[in-house]
Amino acid sequence: MQVDLSHYPHRFPRDIHLHETDAFGHLNNVSFVAYMEEARFSLFRQMEIFDPKDLFTLELILAKIECEYKRIVRYGDKITIYTRVLKIGSSSFTLEHLFLRDEDETVVARGRAVLVSFDHEKERPKPLPEQLKKKLREYLGG
Repeated sequence: MQVDLSHYPHRFPRDIHLHETDAFGHLNNVSFVAYMEEARFSLFRQMEIFDPKDLFTLELILAKIECEYKRIVRYGDKITIYTRVLKIGSSSFTLEHLFLRDEDETVVARGRAVLVSFDHEKERPKPLPEQLKKKLREYLGG
């Protein structure tokens, strides 16, 4: 499968560690979700949208996450998670993650995450700030 990686402006390289695999030596399915979180926070740090020392400055919560597994990944593999903003709404946005094995550039998984702008004190969604929307647009994929 040929993928135009220019549509994924953020990249996050990751080695596969032994403790992340299951009894069959495959990367455990929950590790993919954890990798999406790591890639997402790497993107947010790059965008400078929160203070990493105070997570409450990130006024977002995860509303939905999904992962489609395409190929087996094993201990010792190196993968890169490519991320783009897929959609920007009034109070939420969607990220798309593409997992490629570095050795052969095979797509091993795809994932999506929906994040909602959130008022932690009132415990309810709020509109996405315009400044955040502007930064998100820089990562919109084609």
